[in-house]
Amino acid sequence: MFLFHTKEHAQRKYIDLIKEASAKWPNWDPSRNLHPGDFGTVEKKTGDFIVEGNIYTHVDIAKIANQYPPIQAPDVDNFQIPSFEVRGSEIRPDDGEDSGHLLRSRWQFNSKRGAVLLMHRPRMTRVPDEFFKASLHLPVLKGKCVVYQVWNCPGFYMYLSNRSSEQVTVSLRAKSNTSAGPDVHSQPPLTLHWSAEGSAGVRQYAYKADAVYTPLFCLKSIRRPLLRRDQNSYGKAAWHETDVPWDDLDGEGVTEPEPIYDNGPDDDDDDDDD
Repeated sequence: MFLFHTKEHAQRKYIDLIKEASAKWPNWDPSRNLHPGDFGTVEKKTGDFIVEGNIYTHVDIAKIANQYPPIQAPDVDNFQIPSFEVRGSEIRPDDGEDSGHLLRSRWQFNSKRGAVLLMHRPRMTRVPDEFFKASLHLPVLKGKCVVYQVWNCPGFYMYLSNRSSEQVTVSLRAKSNTSAGPDVHSQPPLTLHWSAEGSAGVRQYAYKADAVYTPLFCLKSIRRPLLRRDQNSYGKAAWHETDVPWDDLDGEGVTEPEPIYDNGPDDDDDDDDD
C-alpha cells in the first residue's frame, strides 16, 4: 500500500509536493549540477530537467544574455521546504541541544504523502529579470524552459514520507576528526554528517566540504494567451513559472484517471433474457 510502483513515481511525487509548496523545482539527483541560464525541457515521465544549452554560451542568445550576467544572493545558514501536509519545527543548538548539532529539525507527517527538503548553507544565483524582457521573441527559446534561479550547497537532505504518520527528526552534526595527526598546533577538521530518527520513507542525503550539490532550482517558460490564434507570433506572450507536465497525482505518484461514464445499454436488460 505504501510502496511506489517505480522510482519514477516516487520522483514525480516528491517534485509535485515540493513545487506545490514553494513554486520551486527539487532536483532528484542533486549531484547533477544545473547552472543559471540552462535551458531545455522537462521530461514528463520523471520530472527531470533535460539541459539543451545555456543562454550565456548559445550562439543565438549569448549576445543578449551576457548583458545581464548572473547575480549571487547572500548566503544563508539553512533553508528548508516542507510540503503542505507536514508540520515541523527547527531546534537550534542554543536552545539547549547538543553543541554538535548544526541543524536539528523535527517533522510530523500524516497518512498522506509528505515531503521535506533541507539545505545547509545554500547560495542562490539567479538570472536578472531584465534578460527575460529582452529575450521574449528569441525563436530558439520557443517551447523551452530556462533555469533562472539555482541553489547550490554542501549538504542536503531529501525525504518523502511513507504515509504511516511517522515523526522524523533530522540532524546535521559536526564531529572533530581526531585522526588528523599528533600536531598539537593544528586544528582537527570537522566532519559533518546527517542522521535521522523515525524515518520510514524514501530519503537521500549527502555532505561535502564545498557547495557541489544543486538540490533546488526555478524554471520559466514562455506562455501565450489561450485564445491567441496566430501560431506564428507570440503576441502578448510572457515568461511565467513553468508548470509540472502532468495532471494531478495520487498518493503513489500515478496520474489520477479521468472518471469513466458508461453511456451504453443498461446491464439490467441482459438480466431479463435469462
